[in-house]
Amino acid sequence: MHNKMEAKFNQHLNMLLGNLPENASVLDHSPASLPEKRLPEKAVNETPRLIVALSGGVDSVVLLHLLANFKKHHPAYSVLAHNVNHGLSDNAEHWGLFCAELCQKLNVPFISSTVKIENKSRSSLEALARDARYQCFKDNMLKNDVILTGHHQDDQLETLLLALKRGSGSTGLQGIRSTQSFFNGHLVRPLLIFSRQALVDYAEFHQLQWIEDESNQDIDFDRNFIRHQISPLLIQRWPAMAQSASRTAQLCQEQQTLLNEVAQQDLGQCLVKRLSCQTLDIASLAAFSSVRRNNIIRFWLKSNGLQYPSSKQLTILWEEVALADVDKQPKLQLVSNTICRYQEALYIVPMQSIKTLEAPVTWLGESFLWLDEERLGVDFSKVDPAVAKQHHVQCCLRQHLDAKLTCLPEGRNKARSIKKLLHEYQVPPWLRDHVVFILVDNQLTEAVGLWRCQPNASNVSNIPVMDLSLYSR
Repeated sequence: MHNKMEAKFNQHLNMLLGNLPENASVLDHSPASLPEKRLPEKAVNETPRLIVALSGGVDSVVLLHLLANFKKHHPAYSVLAHNVNHGLSDNAEHWGLFCAELCQKLNVPFISSTVKIENKSRSSLEALARDARYQCFKDNMLKNDVILTGHHQDDQLETLLLALKRGSGSTGLQGIRSTQSFFNGHLVRPLLIFSRQALVDYAEFHQLQWIEDESNQDIDFDRNFIRHQISPLLIQRWPAMAQSASRTAQLCQEQQTLLNEVAQQDLGQCLVKRLSCQTLDIASLAAFSSVRRNNIIRFWLKSNGLQYPSSKQLTILWEEVALADVDKQPKLQLVSNTICRYQEALYIVPMQSIKTLEAPVTWLGESFLWLDEERLGVDFSKVDPAVAKQHHVQCCLRQHLDAKLTCLPEGRNKARSIKKLLHEYQVPPWLRDHVVFILVDNQLTEAVGLWRCQPNASNVSNIPVMDLSLYSR
């Protein structure tokens, strides 16, 4: 029986890994609002590492044991384990030592991380721990790495019941996906085809030890309440309940995939590129039915790393923001972003603004110059570094320019003040202080991504033309 389980696992995991895209491109972590230029990539593995999220519980212990067996048949893969100490239990350090010893027995490299979680409301503690854990995984990932978690069929049933409790639509009823893109790699859950009891039976057969997190018995947490009070009754009445829930999740995943494909096609008709932002054109949105329009907006927000909005938020966004009077500047406040309207288009505006620069930043020949770490930078990779030795090249913001300074953009016949040009180029008010201007030998040469200035006749042969692009978020 257990040899069959190993064979089934190996076949299933091999299929999942074989169907992963070569390059991760995740909706949750690849905002469409970013320009085409991306941050420098981390190292790439030709054969991705398989990293087990090892908590020490029975599911992750069985997963690690199965992975160690999988590697014997697929030696090209390297298997690692990563334990995250959340500091939420007095036994957390003991669990970490248990995981380290288990990895030593199985000859699996071990990574250990410790996080500090600010205990807010009990209802959010699970989400806070998950976010902190996933951030640790990201910090230790190489491109195309695969993080594997021990979610099983019973977890899927609990997730669907929680989604029903929240009144979720097809997005929530997708449940836990077998595979998804994650940061610069992938997240894979190969145990979803097995019940928890099957995992316990496997562990007992192979005389594996595991730990029990005492918090898993606390039914004040919704998931634990379902696990201990609801799921057993359902499975007692309908033994195939977990398998049925898994089929429901699979069907909803297929339906959501179809909705996303339609949304992506529709979104192409509504997107407008302005500066470094992909905005939604309101007139184009209005041409769609309300159902299809909501699908576009959901997809747009999700593709920018935001959570799906509620039905109430969608109604407010369309009726009170998009369709507000022209002279108004309405907005919808979300958790970490604001949806604003400007020039008949919808924008996603981060709450955190770019830090203020005390002075212009001089380019010294590097291929990428940061003005605000990981939030605002200029790509100089297409410019000869020798230019930095021949000319004094500076990057600055509007605050560093003379308020009376004017510029004559290429293709224009009249000089304008920077303030008027920013308005004419339809730069939203909240982005005007983030436009990067280039000064060469103290002469303004361009606003990156917007316009190049026509040089003075006396300097036309001296000022270099540089191919620059902007990274901002």
